[in-house]
Amino acid sequence: MSDILTLILEPDNPCNTSIMDEDGSELMYRVSTEHGKETVTRVKNAAGEVIASWEWKDVRSDIITLGNGTPVPTSTWLRKSMIPFKDTVTFQGFSGRKYKWKGNGPGMQFELYMEADKAQPIARFQKSRHIKNRSARLLIDERGQEIQDMIVVSFLVLEKSRRARENSTINRADAIGIPMSGPLGGSS
Repeated sequence: MSDILTLILEPDNPCNTSIMDEDGSELMYRVSTEHGKETVTRVKNAAGEVIASWEWKDVRSDIITLGNGTPVPTSTWLRKSMIPFKDTVTFQGFSGRKYKWKGNGPGMQFELYMEADKAQPIARFQKSRHIKNRSARLLIDERGQEIQDMIVVSFLVLEKSRRARENSTINRADAIGIPMSGPLGGSS
């Protein structure tokens, strides 16, 4: 990847986090989840505008609204592969281009590819490493920066679901939006 935009998640929680630029000086996105009668996660850009929100559902797909669009089930926007044991999810950008997230499984890390280029990812997620004191980060190359908001939102939705499926208690707490206490790690 050349000309990479590095986004840092502090803390490493896809439902409650500040997403900062690489040196931590600029807020790029704020993600917050409110628990009430309904649980809703909102993603705001640096200007404070809501670019996406989704209402959590226990049995069926969460309902997502992208910008001022019509609410749709996340399974309509983010289509999981129907092939058993396949770890991919596809979506279509506003321009009509198709994209595919790989790594949608326990213990895996997400990588996003354009349908036209299956060799080089345009975005990838690096999990936090507390031992190495490295924060979670989402790396987006120059080809992905035109759909940066869509990459961030699709990643957050998929990472929330992936963590909920994992067995780790900490990951389950992250997935339901419970803030963790203790060391958050830093950037490398």
